[in-house]
Amino acid sequence: MIRSKEIFENNSLYKPYYKIFGLYVVISITMISLNFSALLHLVNSESGLLVLKDINHQIKRNTYELSTIKKTNINLEDRILYFSREEDKDLLDQVIREYLGYQSNSEVTIVYKKNSS
Repeated sequence: MIRSKEIFENNSLYKPYYKIFGLYVVISITMISLNFSALLHLVNSESGLLVLKDINHQIKRNTYELSTIKKTNINLEDRILYFSREEDKDLLDQVIREYLGYQSNSEVTIVYKKNSS
């Protein structure tokens, strides 16, 4: 039995080879461009990998600074708790003078005014 080309042309499933190949090429190019776009946004967006690296560095730096500040605060708290000791009387006097503005009767305060020009 010999089938002719006319039987395939009347069939709705018949498509020429170049049309099917073109469809595959278009689908492939579309998928490649979508994947490339997704990969580009994964690396270079506001919440991408490059920004994540900078944020991790900032977190490490801020953690180190926080630990340094905590150590300083602990030392200052210890000094505040032991103000009653004899060697810290000068520190107590210094804090009262600087932050509260007190002075003894024998002291003279000189205030410098900045020029507005």
